[in-house]
Amino acid sequence: MRRGKILFITGTDTGAGKTVLTALLLAHLRSQGMNALGMKPICTGSRSDVRLLQSLQPGELSDDEMNPFWYHTPVAPIVAAKDSLRKPTLARLNKSVQVLRVRCDMLLVEGAGGLMVPLAKKLTWEGLVKSLECTVLVAAKNQLGVINHGLLTINRLQTIGVKHFGFCLIDHRQVRKRDSAEAENQRILSKFSLKCPVFKIPSMGSGLINSEKIKVSQKKFKKSLAQILEIV
Repeated sequence: MRRGKILFITGTDTGAGKTVLTALLLAHLRSQGMNALGMKPICTGSRSDVRLLQSLQPGELSDDEMNPFWYHTPVAPIVAAKDSLRKPTLARLNKSVQVLRVRCDMLLVEGAGGLMVPLAKKLTWEGLVKSLECTVLVAAKNQLGVINHGLLTINRLQTIGVKHFGFCLIDHRQVRKRDSAEAENQRILSKFSLKCPVFKIPSMGSGLINSEKIKVSQKKFKKSLAQILEIV
């Protein structure tokens, strides 16, 4: 694998499972001896996502390197950064990614919200994705309604010219509680998403998601995580 590959992780919405998926992939890569790093360029509100990813790469990056744009108000970035002296621009975001990509074999870049979340005037995550020409992985909670949101996101990626991308359903309930919609989502998405590979990550169970739970789970999901990384 050549140095400096980028995998951008977006979601169908806020709370879709981007951070958990990024954390699992980061833990898996590093457990395989790969020099992998994770970053979240923009974060609004709590910095808990940053803390989770940092706990999996201790001492590698400062919080400001890993998360260069942090705004305390938990709203869309374009609103949160309105009164800030340091607003996200395409040039600044691109630079923050490029600085880290040369320091690792693979850089996992987690977005905030979905693909078309407004970051600044006339700027969404689409602009950064096109600028980086990177592989994109879409995270989605495996539940009723995900098919529509998923196909819309996949279609948008194709429209803006992204060549390599995948889709990952994340189970959030135990198998015994899963309804028929959740059981069929992967099959239907695979059928209607043309050439986009659709993956699934099992439920990690209840309780707090921390670095130890991520490390234990990545061992259980090793095969699935390796398959996801084949798109990069």
